[in-house]
Amino acid sequence: MQIFQAKVKVVWLVVGLLLLAACGEQAVTPEVTVEPATAVPTVTVPEETAVAPIAEVETEIVAGGRSLGDPYTPELGNTGYDVQHYTIQIALDPTVEEFSSTVTIEAEAEVDNLGELSLDFIGFEIEPLLVDGVPALFSREDDKLIIQLPEPLAAGELFTIEVSYAGTPDDRPSRYVPFAESIGMFYGDEETIYVLSEPDGARFWFPNNDHPKDKATYRFEVTVPEGLTAVSNGTLLTTLEDTPMPDGSPGTTFVWEHNYPMASYLATIAVGEYKRVEGQSPSGITLRDYVFPDDRGAFVRSTANVGEAIEWMSDLFGLYPFEEFGYVTVHAPGVSLETQTMVLLSSGMLDESTVIHEMAHMWFGDWVSLDSWGEMWRNEGFATYVTILWENRDDPEEVDLVMEGVRASLEDDGIVQPLLNPPPRRLFSTNSYFGGALMIHELRQTVGDEAFFAGLRTYLAEYGGGTASDAQFQAIMEEASGQSLEAFFEKWLLEGGLK
Repeated sequence: MQIFQAKVKVVWLVVGLLLLAACGEQAVTPEVTVEPATAVPTVTVPEETAVAPIAEVETEIVAGGRSLGDPYTPELGNTGYDVQHYTIQIALDPTVEEFSSTVTIEAEAEVDNLGELSLDFIGFEIEPLLVDGVPALFSREDDKLIIQLPEPLAAGELFTIEVSYAGTPDDRPSRYVPFAESIGMFYGDEETIYVLSEPDGARFWFPNNDHPKDKATYRFEVTVPEGLTAVSNGTLLTTLEDTPMPDGSPGTTFVWEHNYPMASYLATIAVGEYKRVEGQSPSGITLRDYVFPDDRGAFVRSTANVGEAIEWMSDLFGLYPFEEFGYVTVHAPGVSLETQTMVLLSSGMLDESTVIHEMAHMWFGDWVSLDSWGEMWRNEGFATYVTILWENRDDPEEVDLVMEGVRASLEDDGIVQPLLNPPPRRLFSTNSYFGGALMIHELRQTVGDEAFFAGLRTYLAEYGGGTASDAQFQAIMEEASGQSLEAFFEKWLLEGGLK
């Protein structure tokens, strides 16, 4: 995520950059005595081997946990199952904030006798809720949708949940995003809709396992009023004309599919009067953007080097990990977001720094996501540092001077907090961005360029498509460099690296 803040803007002015923004005993054969044929046979069992009646054993039904176990965000995520795929069928009209949707979740049970599970989901009226086509009982508690499965499931068993719901999204702030009045789905200016879900906003618009540790593939079938365009992650498969809106008015359905693992907070939908701009990187990566006509000039200028940049990052970190890439402009106030393959780009942040920052997240944050939200420095620190490298790609020695400017600015502001587990209200603080970037630069200086970039490529190759922890990242860099980095990581993550 890139955020425009006064303090951040000052830092960029100082450094020459702009940042907008888990056997029993053998049985004894009984003695049998046969009486005369007219007698009833009797069976005599020696006293010491008498067998007690077999007691009935009830199967213990297991309930999945209501937290995925991230100590920083214990309210997020659920256990007992692993989501494989989401299909989101949704009708959106920018002039009417109430909407209806059906979400189909394909999942795999991870424990035996799973009889209850939970999803993260806030608000809305739920109509039918089906499990494998059978109506299931459900309840709501503490921002969780709790589902009683019609039959217990065995570990490894596949099942499907279908949730149909309607209503207006809850207008509630996130404790991790104090600069926004709410999070999730927004109805913007000029009859537009967009989604901002980092870190806990996906649960405000669709039921899901809302933590990066449970990634899945996605299909979006978005119906909008005739004349509007719906944009989402992945590839646009088809556009279905003359599909009516729920009120019967003319509409169009846009079908998008993304067949790479994706965290729920990166799922996106944007609706508006867009123009599609198509291109290709030098190596053949499909580039497709959706731009408001009024943004076209500034957008073209800020994205002029996108093809070159995606190749440059591929050379440094490994091939671009997804099927397509692009940006969609939105009327978001000072916030852009690295939504996977389709970056949400604020109309007020049409500059190359933001464009490159969000592209870098495709590797750092999207392809390899965080085990814990308290490790945000790896997401934002890398995106910030890669932007600095790009800005100075023709003069690598200048990077050291820029980072000295970053250090001086952070020291002047008194920002010396440990990078690990910042207060929730400071999750997206300057320290996560620039403090993280400074730690990464000093790591590079400590291990040397060869070990640094080799370690990053190994890290992205080993954990790509999933998540990684700070400890796993540290282990990769130690292996690449052949040295212990315990003291280095402790200094930055636990003590505050500027002390």
